[in-house]
Amino acid sequence: MGNSISSYSSYLACPNKEMALPSTPPALSDVVVDEILRRLPPEEPACLVRSSLVCKPWHLLLSEPTFPRRYRELHCTPPVLGFLYNKCFVPTTTFDPPLFPPAFDCFSWVALDCRHGRVLLHTMNPTCLVIWDPITNEKHFLPQVPDEPCNHLTAAVLCAANDCNHMNCHGGPFLVVFGCTADEDVMGDASVTWMSVYSSETEEWSVPTWIHLGPISRSQDVMGPSLLIGNMLYFLLEDGRRILKYDLGGHHLLVMNTPPLPVGNMALVKAEDGGLEVAGVEGYNLRLWSWRGAAGWVQGKVIELDMMISMDIGDPSTKLLVVGFSDGANTIFVSANDGIFSVELRSDSVRKICDRKIFDAIIPYASFYTPDYARGRLQPPVRM
Repeated sequence: MGNSISSYSSYLACPNKEMALPSTPPALSDVVVDEILRRLPPEEPACLVRSSLVCKPWHLLLSEPTFPRRYRELHCTPPVLGFLYNKCFVPTTTFDPPLFPPAFDCFSWVALDCRHGRVLLHTMNPTCLVIWDPITNEKHFLPQVPDEPCNHLTAAVLCAANDCNHMNCHGGPFLVVFGCTADEDVMGDASVTWMSVYSSETEEWSVPTWIHLGPISRSQDVMGPSLLIGNMLYFLLEDGRRILKYDLGGHHLLVMNTPPLPVGNMALVKAEDGGLEVAGVEGYNLRLWSWRGAAGWVQGKVIELDMMISMDIGDPSTKLLVVGFSDGANTIFVSANDGIFSVELRSDSVRKICDRKIFDAIIPYASFYTPDYARGRLQPPVRM
């Protein structure tokens, strides 16, 4: 390629010389094109889908049954494609075709959890739980949860396939863990919390597991979002005053204290070594605390957000709030005055993903979106 550029430059410098223009470079082989297409960024799925419309050879390469698997294996970590907030799906990238939240014939619906490519929704009138796959738009309605006392609820969804790498869980078996707390207003004395597990394979709920929590602090979010680490599910309680730990294998419940972070401004995080961490904002810094067993909570990484996010230092209206975490993408989400920002923990990179001012919890959605999901809605190009 260097000789061709040099020859062409010489021709431009001496146009009177009899010199042939360099010939058209040879077409790229299918192997090279395949390598290029596999390296298109997963966080911009429209690039990959639109590439299938460039020409028939590209369409055939992207239509090969093995391409999506090899694409996921190369990138490993599914990207965050958007988040759910206030009954809406807010995309953080461009889709072609676009994704839309499902329409339900009910009074209202709200997202409770999102993991392994699935979204868990709770509907009212009628009251039920629904699993929604935003990529395939498939919906699975669950049977009624156990009839036990409850006035605060939470839930988690997760893949139930054995030895799954969770890069393509669409259509596979899943579990739903449903938890409820009945406080003193319901029980009359001490509050209790119970959890039950639904299996898509048995289509049944398990016998509830119970624990007494003692007095419940009056807070906006008595039972918060979940984090999956190995065979353990963790839930924030009382805006982060405590953590509820649920053993999926032994069906045991345990309550833990949280590190010294501001209540209502924290999220459960999966550490790089696979352990439990809690992230929270103090001032303009994002601080992470790691659970070390007998040693308790140990302060770890500190990320200076004022060096990465444009803000008015010292302005009382400047507010930073941890609003979510994606364990699939290993990314924390922070709400600032001018929008939502993602903080990628492996690289400490910060990116603005939304202009909306949301001082509340969001549920990030992470998944690969490849041409095999759009097939049937995209027509191959006519020209060669």
